Amino acid sequence: MSETAEQEPESKLIWPPTKGDLLRLYVEQRLSARRIAKLYDLKYASEKTAESTVLYHLKRKGIERRDPAEHIRKVTEEMVDEWVKRYERGESLKQIAGSQVSPVTVFTHMKRRGLQLRDKIEAQIEAVSKYERRPFTGDRLDKAYLTGLRYGDLNVVRHGRAIRVRLSTTRPAMAELFESLFSPYAHVSKYPRRAKLAGYEWSLESDLNDGFQFLLFKPTIGELETLSKDEVIAFLAGLFDAEGSVYLHNKRGRRNPEVFYSNTEPDLLAYVAAGLRMMGLNPKLTWIDQRLNRNGIEGASRIGRVLLFRFREVQEFLRALPLRHPEKAAKSKLVLGVNYRASESEHWEFVDMWEKLSAQIASDRDAFVQSARRAIESKTRIGI
Repeated sequence: MSETAEQEPESKLIWPPTKGDLLRLYVEQRLSARRIAKLYDLKYASEKTAESTVLYHLKRKGIERRDPAEHIRKVTEEMVDEWVKRYERGESLKQIAGSQVSPVTVFTHMKRRGLQLRDKIEAQIEAVSKYERRPFTGDRLDKAYLTGLRYGDLNVVRHGRAIRVRLSTTRPAMAELFESLFSPYAHVSKYPRRAKLAGYEWSLESDLNDGFQFLLFKPTIGELETLSKDEVIAFLAGLFDAEGSVYLHNKRGRRNPEVFYSNTEPDLLAYVAAGLRMMGLNPKLTWIDQRLNRNGIEGASRIGRVLLFRFREVQEFLRALPLRHPEKAAKSKLVLGVNYRASESEHWEFVDMWEKLSAQIASDRDAFVQSARRAIESKTRIGI
């Protein structure tokens, strides 16, 4: 049978792949991830990116990778002899590997030979082989959302060849959000630390593929102004998940929902207000001078708020934003479930559900902080 005829049944494959198709192609036919990517006609900047995307879906569908040592067994002793000579002449593992095998394969065989590798080589190779870093596969809205979150809570630095993202928090929902965003792309580490305000907190970090370079620097307001309307909404969602609040305000004998962004950057808050006006809303921008004196932290600061307080506009705002923070999404669901003209009994039933949710959030936060305290006391370090 010709190659064309053999491929013909696969021409009807539709992305994203089903588990059945992946089992047939990867497990039964033993096609490589790169070959499968070609069958689906995935269009990426490089074949490696397309291959990594297929590998991600294999993991997501619960399909185990084939024996990673298969390619090692194909290496002959004569090949290793030549590798040793080239390495002793000063070539790198990557140069020796070329397109035939991976640098990890070269490293493994040289280690078996007892060859003394050059400084830092072993640590670097083991780190690369232990945790795979997959390229960013999100669309422009995912990118806009992450950019908004970056303006708020994320600390991002270059760490060697990786883009390291970090977050410290006392809220388990924020830790859950961090893991859901970055664990599809890289390993997420979590460790306890002491904190001035809460006493203890958890820090999370992940070393991402170079495709996350867009997180290294916050874009200027001028660059943000080039975003399309749906990208602005995605950005506002990410920023709200980082720095926004949903709460109940006493108003005319009732407790009505309000939302606000808080930040110390005037230009950013002006941009947020402009974005909300673009959505047909009427935000109010206010500034507060406050004196800090909490848990030994003293000083003064000026903080701004972009506020929405009209019931209809609060609901329109929450309905439009794709919030991912579990706490804020839960509060949003409650607010969207109540009618502006609700009866007295319906209104106070809503308030009761709100207070129960708030109490649960506070309890979860306290337990999260205490788990950090216990982890520090027992000197443990764990990974997600």
